[in-house]
This record gives sequence, structure tokens and C-alpha cells, in this order.
Amino acid sequence: MRAFLLVLAITLCTTQFSFSQEDGVVSLAIPVRSSLKFNRYIINPTFSFVREQNTYINITNKREWVQFEDAPVNYLVNYTGRYSENIGVGVGLFQQNYGVLTTFGGILNFAYNAQLQADSNLTFGLNLGFYTSSINEGNVITNQPDPSLDNISKNSIFTVSPGINYGLVFFDFGLSVNNIVQYNLNTSEIIKDDPQQSIQAHIMYTGYMSSRGFFDESKFSALFKSEFKKDQAIFSGIAMLMVPRGIWGQLGYNSVYGITGGIGMNVTKQISLEYNYEKAIGDLATFGSSHEFTLAYKFNTRNRFKYSGDDREEALLIKKQKKRTLASSSKPKLDAEARVELAEQRALELEEKRLAIEARALAREEAREEARIEREAKANALAESKTNTNTQVQADVDTVTQQQAEEEARLAAEAAAQQQAE
Repeated sequence: MRAFLLVLAITLCTTQFSFSQEDGVVSLAIPVRSSLKFNRYIINPTFSFVREQNTYINITNKREWVQFEDAPVNYLVNYTGRYSENIGVGVGLFQQNYGVLTTFGGILNFAYNAQLQADSNLTFGLNLGFYTSSINEGNVITNQPDPSLDNISKNSIFTVSPGINYGLVFFDFGLSVNNIVQYNLNTSEIIKDDPQQSIQAHIMYTGYMSSRGFFDESKFSALFKSEFKKDQAIFSGIAMLMVPRGIWGQLGYNSVYGITGGIGMNVTKQISLEYNYEKAIGDLATFGSSHEFTLAYKFNTRNRFKYSGDDREEALLIKKQKKRTLASSSKPKLDAEARVELAEQRALELEEKRLAIEARALAREEAREEARIEREAKANALAESKTNTNTQVQADVDTVTQQQAEEEARLAAEAAAQQQAE
């Protein structure tokens, strides 16, 4: 039994998490790769912001290769989503049990968007992780002490994973580096040989269907990703169709882990359930299937952010209904929600009346001002006209006087000339 547990632990760790060259150090690799709806910031740190409108709290449980005893089990609790017009955040706690080994830790996510143009966005993201890895003594079953297990010490690891995304109207292009830095707090050294360190590149398309009936305004998303490790290249793709009625489906393929399929629904407008199935193929076909369950709660916001997945989603199962009350008098009784709506309506009507009164008063004041300006203009025009008239009369008088003087001078000259001639 002891030998079986050791072989199983080594096999699972090699396939799923890959130990580094240091004793007992496990690389951070959370296997949530089957969903475009939840846990997206694990795929790329910018995805807590990119195409997001709301914030979520979700609990995810993934059981891998369930046909094996003590197979990997993953638990993840997240709060993530759009925080403001330019910021996305995420906080996650996770635990991974694989054989006799356990990893427990948390992830802090921050994403910031810079809008370059109306339909052009550049988003920067960062995941900071801290976790501990150690032997889960409760899962160790031995008849006598095993020195090989005692040599695996407890380690505390700090990780950094940055990412960037450039978004257009329908397409997103991005890069991220998984575990660009891993620092072992126990040995105070940077882990240099990390088999899970990789460069990831993605292309994502997001569009909407224009049709009639059930699929009208349905959202279609597709993500194509390449992951380049030191000795391995992994290619994957996943597509999701989300119907506004409150249901969505997903299909995916991973060149290492196989094919995936899933379905989700909105139980109410805020509570959602999602299930994803993963079937191993190729070299991992003997490991069988994996199952992933997610329960999520959505915090609705009245904000309408730019560059977001502002999708109209309804509840598939439980729809919100207005409460009905029986009237015990001539006046009908209203429930709390109806009273609030009525009060808001009355307040709105009063505000409209106040604005109308202010508008009429402002119109009267403007009319008075226009009349005053018109009177002043007429008075100025009349005064100017009188001034011009007086000036013209004076000019005419001066002209006549000058002509008379010239005529008298001419007559005097003629008279003098006549007398001289005589």
C-alpha cells in the first residue's frame, strides 16, 4: 500500500504539477481551463477586467481522473470582476490535494486598462500568489515510519505572473508569463528550474448573434491559446455560446489534457451553476475523466462600463415575481417594493414640476432681457439718426453761406471793374 501511494503521488505530481529540482517544491498550476465564464483571471491576469461588466463570488471544485483513488482534487474560492471604469480585481483562495501532498494558498489579482481610442484598449494585469506545499499526514497510511516522506519538507512560495491584453471591437490579443518569478521563503532563494514556467499567447473573439427567437442576441466567445514551456508546447481552444434566456454551453480542446464540454445556467438572475467535463486523450487517456462544478453569485451594478460584456441575462429557473396583497379597505395596500417605486415616481414627478417652473421663470427673465436690449437698441438708433440729421443741416447751411459770400465777392469785383472802366 505504501509503495502504491508513493508511485501514484509521483505520477500525479509529474503529470499535473511537476516538481522543481528542489525538495518538495511544487509549481503553481491551477487546472481551471474549461470555462470562459468563471475563473478567467487564472487564464490571463487581465481577464478580471477584459469584457467584464459585473463582479462575482464563485466556488469551484474540480476532481481530476476520478477513477483513481487519491486522485487530484482542487478547491477554488474567488471574488473577481470589474471594479471601476479602468480597474479589475480578483482575490482567490485555493487548495489542491494530490495523493499525500497538499498545496494551500491565495492569489491577488489587479488589472488596469488604458483606453487608447474609442474602440482600442490596452490592459495590464498581475497575479501575485502565495502558497505552502507539504505532506498531508492524514492521507499517509504506513505500517512503519518512512524516511522518504520525512525528507519532503514544508515550503512557502511567492509567485509573480504578469499579463497584457490589447482589445479591439471584437478581438483581443494577449501575452502572459506564468510564474515569471518564484521565490522560496524557506530557503530565501529564487527557484530557477520551474517546469511550469511558461509564456502564453492568446487570441479571443467576442461577438453577438443577430437572429430571431431563442438565440437572438446570444453571445459567442472563442479563445485560442498557445503555451510554451521549456520542453513542451501546449495548444488549446475553447468556445462558449451564451443565450440571454440564462443558459450557456462550452466546448474545448487541449493538446495535452484532452477535450472538454460544459453547460451552465442562471438559477436566478444572480445565482449560477456550471458543470464542465474533461476527457483525457492521447498519452493521458488511461487517466480517465475529470469533473468540474462551479457555484457563483453575481453582484449586479447599475454602471454601464465601456469595453465590457454588457450582456442581457435572465433567470432560467426562478424568475422574479411581484408580490400580490389583498386589499382590506377601499385603498389597496402596497408591499415594500411597490411603496418604494411609488415614492420614487412621486419624487420624480415633483422634480419634473420644479424643473418646469424654473424653466418658465428663466424664459420670462430672458424675454425681459431681450425686450430691454431691444429698447436700448431703438433709442441708440434714434439718437444716432438725430445726430446725423443735425450734422447734414449744418453742412447745408455752411455751403449756402459760402456760396452767398462768393457771389457777393464776384458782384463787388464786377462793380469795381466797371467803375474803373468809366
